Amino acid sequence: GTTTCSILTAKVIEEVSRAKAAGSDIVSIRNGILKAKDAVLSSLMSMRREVEEDEIAQVATISANGDKNIGSKIAQCVKEVGRDGVITVEESKGFKDLEVEKRMGMQ
Repeated sequence: GTTTCSILTAKVIEEVSRAKAAGSDIVSIRNGILKAKDAVLSSLMSMRREVEEDEIAQVATISANGDKNIGSKIAQCVKEVGRDGVITVEESKGFKDLEVEKRMGMQ
């Protein structure tokens, strides 16, 4: 996701620069970008689907360099906090087991 976002952003900047150099009105360019954003969001929303806990564990395991213990723990945390929750991961030195700390409310 991060790489894709960076590539798309670079391309948008390149095209905006090209359009400005060709004499296009910046307000029209902005309106075009906003219209394209709405179309992309609508398309993405129509393609979305709910993911299962095991799929979250698979992605988390890959992100954790193949550590299934970390992957399953993150999937469990995602399930607990829900779609609007926040998960913060902190690296520690020399830990032998994972520790999960749950905080309610705003921090």
